[in-house]
Amino acid sequence: MKLFLLNRLRNFTRKLGNKLGLAFSLIVCVLILVLATVSYYRTTWIIKDNYISNTAKELEHMNESLDNYVAQIDALSLSFRRDDNFMEALMNDEEDFSSRLYIENQLRNLFYPSSRDIAAVSLFIPRTGAQYTISRLTDSPKLEVDHPRHMTSNRWYKEASSRASAFRSIEPPVPSSRAADMDNEFFTFHRALINIPSQRPLGMVSITINSAYRDKMISDILEQDAEVIAIFDRNNTSFFNSSGKTLSHEADLLRSIDWTKPEGYLNWSSGKQDFLVTYDVSPGDGWKLIKLISTSALNERAANTRNLEFLIGLAFLLIGTLLVTFATKTITRPLKRLSKQMEKVGGANFDVMIDINGNDEIAYLSKKFNAMVAKINELINEEYKAKLGEKTARMKALEAQINPHFLYNALQTISTEALVHKVDHIDRMVQALAYILRYSIRTGDHVNLSREMKNVESYVMLQQARYGERLSVQIGLEESIGDIHVPKMAVQLLVENSIKHVLEQTLSPVMIRIRGYFGESRAIIEVSDNGPGIPQDRLKELQELLQKENWLSGQQESIGLRNLSERLKLLIHTGARLDIRNHPEGGVSVQIIIPVED
Repeated sequence: MKLFLLNRLRNFTRKLGNKLGLAFSLIVCVLILVLATVSYYRTTWIIKDNYISNTAKELEHMNESLDNYVAQIDALSLSFRRDDNFMEALMNDEEDFSSRLYIENQLRNLFYPSSRDIAAVSLFIPRTGAQYTISRLTDSPKLEVDHPRHMTSNRWYKEASSRASAFRSIEPPVPSSRAADMDNEFFTFHRALINIPSQRPLGMVSITINSAYRDKMISDILEQDAEVIAIFDRNNTSFFNSSGKTLSHEADLLRSIDWTKPEGYLNWSSGKQDFLVTYDVSPGDGWKLIKLISTSALNERAANTRNLEFLIGLAFLLIGTLLVTFATKTITRPLKRLSKQMEKVGGANFDVMIDINGNDEIAYLSKKFNAMVAKINELINEEYKAKLGEKTARMKALEAQINPHFLYNALQTISTEALVHKVDHIDRMVQALAYILRYSIRTGDHVNLSREMKNVESYVMLQQARYGERLSVQIGLEESIGDIHVPKMAVQLLVENSIKHVLEQTLSPVMIRIRGYFGESRAIIEVSDNGPGIPQDRLKELQELLQKENWLSGQQESIGLRNLSERLKLLIHTGARLDIRNHPEGGVSVQIIIPVED
């Protein structure tokens, strides 16, 4: 499957338009991803920073309000302490009807005109054990008198009786048989009415506050359902939890907070959920307000913004891809036309031309292409003419060495007359000349070395009849070298050159040696003489002439050697060549060198 996808991708990216579209899409995707990620983290940081700042101010304001509210409740409880008659009634016996009536009236006067925040007011007299209570938590508020047991053993009683706590105590809602009562209560404020001389409590006033004030404060700072607010006192006693249940790992949360700082925030995990926790400690009563919000809920707006950016980016990507596709087609269409024309040129059609539209780079490329095709046409025509002229020249050079057929027929007649008159040496000479003529006009451009050497022997016989003892020829060929192919009349030409340039230029006897042997991966046919050699300047000219490409421009007297060199390359082997040099002991050596396989 992976190989299949790679092949599909490779095929898809072969086209320039697809490459441009893919590159654009990748660039846009990377930009969208980077911008959305940066925006997301920046937005979450801004939201978190603003949330912490606003929540810190809200908790600080709530703590101030809570301290002020407790101070008002405290002032209300102290109204009994400032009433001398009330304090005197507390010291009288319970059977004293007037004292009891005064206490009950004062409790009613405190309860009924007060705000609806006060849910209940009670007075406990330690000396008699009597407790007077009036409450809105019952069906019909009325004053009740009870004698509860073990009242003095309660924690709040001991705390309110202590000078260290300023003779007061604040208690969270006490669990009761009715859960609704706990939900409707906020706290109970206890104030000890102290007998100054003995520093003992004459009475314990308890004011229970309902949830109205608390709920109003909470509603002002709770903006999301995912937020939780909790209220603790300085002893970490829970007074309220907006989630309706005790926080999971509440003790771990309280231990995680650095309470040495009056305010701050931290990241806290409860189970699999992460929270941002903001807290504030009141300077007065030491209330600890804690507000929690889950990180996912806090970052929800940032996530929504990120998702919106992704949607906008995808829409931009789609529109951009369409535009890029259109643009690439506009660009690649002329390139496709240019490619098709190039294919035609590759198929040897040099009559193609491209219509040029515009002045852009593609138009410039098309102009250059048209100029290139025109130049190729021109070069082809020139090369064709040059090759045609070269072949014509070669044919003329070859034709110059070939005599007409009628000469052969005439020689046959002469040979017959020589036999009739019994002149044998003339017959042999005519037969040799006839063989040479027949050999020269036979079909084919190359022969094996054995056949060529028979022709050379006939030619040498004619030359010896002319020069007599002044000319001697030695022939030595290695075994099997006679099968090597050489251009027709190649060796004869070398022997003819030796006779022409040596024997005809001197009166001394001339020895011409013809050798054929194998060298290292090559066959060598050598024709050498014992003449005076070639002057160095002339030898250098001949060697340079054999290496020239445009050999027709060379000296006409050397056309035979150059013609032989070209025929070696054309007919036998591209690596075949002629080599001409002087022998150190005198004379000239001309070698035909033909590469052969082992």
